[in-house]
Amino acid sequence: MKHIWGAIKAIGKKKAIGWIIGLAAANIIPILIGLILMTIMFAIIGALGGSVDEQQSNQNNPSAGYVCSATGEVNQKKWDDIFQNQKRSGALKGHGDDIIQLSEEKGLDPVLFASIALHETAWGKSNAIQQKNNPGGLMNPDGSGLFLFSTLKEGLESMSQTLYNRIKVDGMVTIEQLGSVYAPVGAENDPNNLNEHWVPTTKEIAQKLGGLTMNCEASAQPDMELIGDKAWISSHTKNITSGFGNRSCGGCSSFHAGIDVASGGIRGAPITAFADGEIVISKANGTTFQSSSSNMGTGYGWYVEIKHEDGLRTRYAHMIERGKPVGTKVEAGDVIGKVGSTGASTGAHLHFEVIINGEKVDPMPYVKPFLTGEQ
Repeated sequence: MKHIWGAIKAIGKKKAIGWIIGLAAANIIPILIGLILMTIMFAIIGALGGSVDEQQSNQNNPSAGYVCSATGEVNQKKWDDIFQNQKRSGALKGHGDDIIQLSEEKGLDPVLFASIALHETAWGKSNAIQQKNNPGGLMNPDGSGLFLFSTLKEGLESMSQTLYNRIKVDGMVTIEQLGSVYAPVGAENDPNNLNEHWVPTTKEIAQKLGGLTMNCEASAQPDMELIGDKAWISSHTKNITSGFGNRSCGGCSSFHAGIDVASGGIRGAPITAFADGEIVISKANGTTFQSSSSNMGTGYGWYVEIKHEDGLRTRYAHMIERGKPVGTKVEAGDVIGKVGSTGASTGAHLHFEVIINGEKVDPMPYVKPFLTGEQ
């Protein structure tokens, strides 16, 4: 009897063990499968997240391209955070307004001006700026060392003229081009190759100031309105502030040979070709200083003229900087420059002219479809 009972218990133990194993397997296997699926899911999410992070990093990393101001204007908060803080800007503290004013007068990007000044002076702490009021590294003509300025504003004025000569006269509009002058890589006087940091560091400073307002990478081709084979001349606004013909100028009269397009925030907005053609003029006419309360240039400032078919030409004036070069083939809606206030201008706007066989005519009949919606 004992043998029979022992056999029964042995069989019972085997069944109990099998039942326990089966129960465990029934619960553990789904858990294991779940863990495996979760691992795969997190791996996918991680990969996607890494891609997004990398895109964001590229947008914010100066080495990935130019850093543009979101509005095309100076980010005043970030600007003040630096230029009203002694610890951040050193001897340049309080001179932010001077940089903006000088940039307006010379048609320069104030963020680029400030970025170079901050970099060249080690954020306003170099001996050159503290002892010689020299923010731009300007040397004495006789080679005897750094030039001494009586005031820092005088030093900034000299630096603005130097930047004007390099950017506006010589056409060195990119940070890389300016770096080849300010800090040429491989120069004999740079045995430790520190100059290779000039370009990325200048871009990084521009980012901290909120982004460049000129000559930075365009985020995308602007959305242009096309009617047939013609395009509106600026996506920013259709507001006409001055028409074609005689107009009063405070005790005198003058003939306005085009139309003016303007609205708030238009400075730096893209200017686009009215029709297919070829750029035949791209230069400055008269003095090109940006307008300010005390300074206004003469003539068209920076302007572009496009030759179209059938004796038609169009002219786009007061650009913020040099437009697309002569010889460029353009299609209707292509960006050819940016709105500015150079030349005889009291504020940022686009002056647009239509010329037929050498005669300036009223542009309104040509642009009317874009203003009324009528074909």
